[in-house]
Amino acid sequence: MSETVSSYRGLWRLLRMVRPSGLLLGAAAAMALVSVGGTLGFPILTQRVVNQLAAGAPDPTSIAMLVAVLVVSAVASALSSYLLARAGHTAVASLRGALVGKLLRLPVASFDRDSTGERVSRVLSDCESISDLATHQTVNLLTGALLLAGSVAVLLYLDVRLALALIGCIAGAGAVVIPLTGMMEGLSRGTQDRTAKLGGILTHVFSEIRLVKAFTAEAHERDRSRREIEHIKGLGLRMALLNMAIAPLMSLAMTAAIVVILVYGTSRVSSGAISIGTLTAFILYIFNVAAPLVQLTTFAAELQKAKGASGRIIDILRERSEAPTRGKVPRRIHGILQFRNVSFAYPGRPTKVLHEIDLVFRPGTTTALVGASGNGKTTVLSLIERFYEPSGGAILYDGQPIASFPLAAWRSKIGYVAQGASIMPASVRDNITYGMRSDCSDEMVRAAAQKAGALSFIERMPEGFDTLLIEQGYNLSGGQRQRIAIARMFLRDPEILILDEATSNLDSETEHQVTAALTSLMQGRTNIIVAHRLATIMQADCIYFLDGGRISGAGRHDELVATHPAYARLVEREFLKSKEEALLEA
Repeated sequence: MSETVSSYRGLWRLLRMVRPSGLLLGAAAAMALVSVGGTLGFPILTQRVVNQLAAGAPDPTSIAMLVAVLVVSAVASALSSYLLARAGHTAVASLRGALVGKLLRLPVASFDRDSTGERVSRVLSDCESISDLATHQTVNLLTGALLLAGSVAVLLYLDVRLALALIGCIAGAGAVVIPLTGMMEGLSRGTQDRTAKLGGILTHVFSEIRLVKAFTAEAHERDRSRREIEHIKGLGLRMALLNMAIAPLMSLAMTAAIVVILVYGTSRVSSGAISIGTLTAFILYIFNVAAPLVQLTTFAAELQKAKGASGRIIDILRERSEAPTRGKVPRRIHGILQFRNVSFAYPGRPTKVLHEIDLVFRPGTTTALVGASGNGKTTVLSLIERFYEPSGGAILYDGQPIASFPLAAWRSKIGYVAQGASIMPASVRDNITYGMRSDCSDEMVRAAAQKAGALSFIERMPEGFDTLLIEQGYNLSGGQRQRIAIARMFLRDPEILILDEATSNLDSETEHQVTAALTSLMQGRTNIIVAHRLATIMQADCIYFLDGGRISGAGRHDELVATHPAYARLVEREFLKSKEEALLEA
């Protein structure tokens, strides 16, 4: 019972958060009530007109009132539908924008728990359910309940034998309405395509969340997502306009079907059982019961759907966001980055990945992290980026804990080049300037590309720097992706440069080109590298050997070869591997 109450509370919280326009909802409810009044009054007016016709004394005033009620009711119903749609699309855009902003503020650890597809589903499907319940379904519940109560009160006094005639009426009306809905196919397809595009953007952003956060591009991705959300909103409003045009035609189709039923039921009138006016009123009132029943059933189903959706969204909203990103990191004094007695275990996992390690990274030097896979090298890099916080110990920069620095300002000091250089589905220029807070001139972008050795192949592309790159940069070679990532680093100009297997999986010629660009990039920075290539390791000023999450050796290459058996074996294996590769290439 308490869980049910809690789910309703969560749903109510989201409904308040959505805050659909009170003016639009009030106007929609008023139009809906006008439509209900017309629907309830129409059978009575019809009964009067039909009895007058049967008596041979039709009253023009009664006929005029009947037509006026019919037209006003149809127009009010159409306006109500459009106003509800407008309020609903505005509300879902607001909720989606808020949820995307929240997801981008969550720490990396949050994305380790749930799949990217689930996160995207929260933004697309679940938000739609909440807004639909808050607008369309709520007003439908009100009008449906009033219409049902009024119709049932009259039907209790009328003959129920003509219920089968009502079924025929519903089938005839459906035959008219169903073909009309096909006109909305184009807009529906457009909405689905735009929604799929938004899903693709978000799926890629969340799968590359480390890149987004490392380059403090949360605001950029939030704005890019909001543009697609607004496109979806625009298509929805156009569909609402089409609905407003179709609604009067649906009402006329229903009226025509009712006339057919009236003709069919004249036999009972001929027998004297009821008057023709009573027959007409009866059929119309029974018909009025069908729509409210559908509305109430739909509301119950949508309520359950919205409850489930609200629970999933509330879980995300309750997650703890990353630290505030305002402020600046104090000016560098010595620029020494230090791990002091640092331990770490991933959230939800009891086993520690790092055990009380001590590391020192000095400016103007290159420090290598080596060791077998799974021994904590990548974890060290993640802790430097503050994707996670240490379980114990402290990470210091110039003697101050990095956790005390504003997050965005700290990450702006760091450049990260990974093994598979991250490429976003955008132009070459956008990829090089990714995450930059200020505008970068064409000269700055060209200079960065030149330093990275990327300018020559970029200029050979069909549209140069405006060439669009597909997701993950699959229309580039591995070396080209790496050089674009290096150009991004030259433009970013970080104090701390992290190279995570940056030259792995490249052929010798490409590796030589990338290494030359990296050598230029590393000048004067605090360089932290993870690599297996001997050439890279041997040139490091300091090498830390990680074994089982502990530092089992530290020193220069020659020192470790002489004193550390595990490192010596690693060097021997890499030497043999390099020799075999050279023989194969020869």
